[in-house]
Amino acid sequence: MENCVQKTTIEHLPAPSSRDKNEVLKTYYPPQLRAAIVGTGGIARVHGQRIRDLGSLVVGVCGRELSKAQTLAADLQPATPREDIASFDDLGRMLDETQPDVLHVCSPHGFHTGHALEAIKRGINVICEKPLATTVEDAQRLEDASEAAGIHAAVCLIQRSYPMVAELRARILSGEIGKIQAVRGTFLSWDSNHDNWGWGFDPKIAGTSYATADLGVHWLDLVEHVTDSRITEVDARFSTLRPKRFKDGVEINVQAEDYARVFLQLSDGTPGSAVFSGVCAGEPNACSIDVDGTDGGFHWQADEPNVLRHRRSDASVLTITRDPERLSADAGRLAFTPAGHAEGFGDAFKNLIRDVYLAIGGTAVAYPTFADGRRLVSTVHAIQESAQTRKAITID
Repeated sequence: MENCVQKTTIEHLPAPSSRDKNEVLKTYYPPQLRAAIVGTGGIARVHGQRIRDLGSLVVGVCGRELSKAQTLAADLQPATPREDIASFDDLGRMLDETQPDVLHVCSPHGFHTGHALEAIKRGINVICEKPLATTVEDAQRLEDASEAAGIHAAVCLIQRSYPMVAELRARILSGEIGKIQAVRGTFLSWDSNHDNWGWGFDPKIAGTSYATADLGVHWLDLVEHVTDSRITEVDARFSTLRPKRFKDGVEINVQAEDYARVFLQLSDGTPGSAVFSGVCAGEPNACSIDVDGTDGGFHWQADEPNVLRHRRSDASVLTITRDPERLSADAGRLAFTPAGHAEGFGDAFKNLIRDVYLAIGGTAVAYPTFADGRRLVSTVHAIQESAQTRKAITID
């Protein structure tokens, strides 16, 4: 294998000198906004840290337990604050008292709809964790409400925000590997490779799907994004490999799947397959995608985010490393550190939040919308229906 150098740059991708029109989108700091967070778990902390990194203010944190909101607010408080971060256990009160420009919804899945609607009805922009909702009906309510309110409403589908995913999309759509023949991939995790009961298995909080709705949704969006083609048919089978879990010594039967196998078809007729699981020892975050074409193929995986592997028709494999000076325009605007200096999960989150904040500030920039989130909830529902009926399901 070899690193990507000048000779590997393909002519039909824009040269650095032609990227001037993208410079406004490459600015590191978006407009300074006032942001509030609902939710106090690990992902809320990630959001708060990225908000601070981008120069904006966290003005409030809300949690079901006030003590947890106070702890997170204290952790996010800068050494020389412009204003104190307030703590709440009432979302409406937080929004009314702090009047943020944007609410980051980082609560468990089943609370997303209610929490996002509290912001939307006040005309406040929303960045919501995935999945957007646990039912198709709630996802549609959120899409309709956000459009009626005229706000910016984004879903955290962060795979799109890695530079090498943008590079993958650019190279696929440029025809570098010819006509797409097949797609395949995984989202494997060790998050639930134990016997403890957690809220992710509680249908009242997380909905009725685990592996697909919590993990697989990232891969489902990834495959649509890099191929620019929608999933139109799914044929799935579910397994619950750990059917019993324990909470405070009490045994609880698990209903949601922890292992999913999915065959799919894209709108252009391309077949695909994927496996999603949260019970894989030694796999902390194995989100990977392979796209096979008539003239070669590509491989990308989240735990090696700065590398794209090009499987060429002569049987050689070219390793393309993240280098802002050699990437396509769309990928280059997401890469901020020089070649050889890794960018990863936190940087992808910054890229997504940056783009939404730029859009709120009036810059024309794309981000994953509530419409994208609603479509993915519909796809998860179709996969569940397929697994239950053991039949292929068509998606409109």
